[in-house]
Amino acid sequence: MHSLVTVLTLIACLAICARLLTYKRGPDARHRVGVGLCAWLLIVCTGGQAIHIALVGAAAHVSPWQLGVLLVLAVLTYRARGNVARILRVD
Repeated sequence: MHSLVTVLTLIACLAICARLLTYKRGPDARHRVGVGLCAWLLIVCTGGQAIHIALVGAAAHVSPWQLGVLLVLAVLTYRARGNVARILRVD
């Protein structure tokens, strides 16, 4: 049986990854390589963590502290509508 922390960590990772993957850049937005790299790393890391939890299951080592960080990041990601530059406040 999965612990609540493990399940919530999986959900937070999937939510972050999905929102970043569905981000649509506006017509007047400019591409910034550093921000794009940060977005890519967030997608890879949160997606990889979700896959790891799904494959390993209850044996996945997650902590409530990790969950807390992911929940804050999920809130920031959704408030910024997936725009990593808005999360980082890069102008």
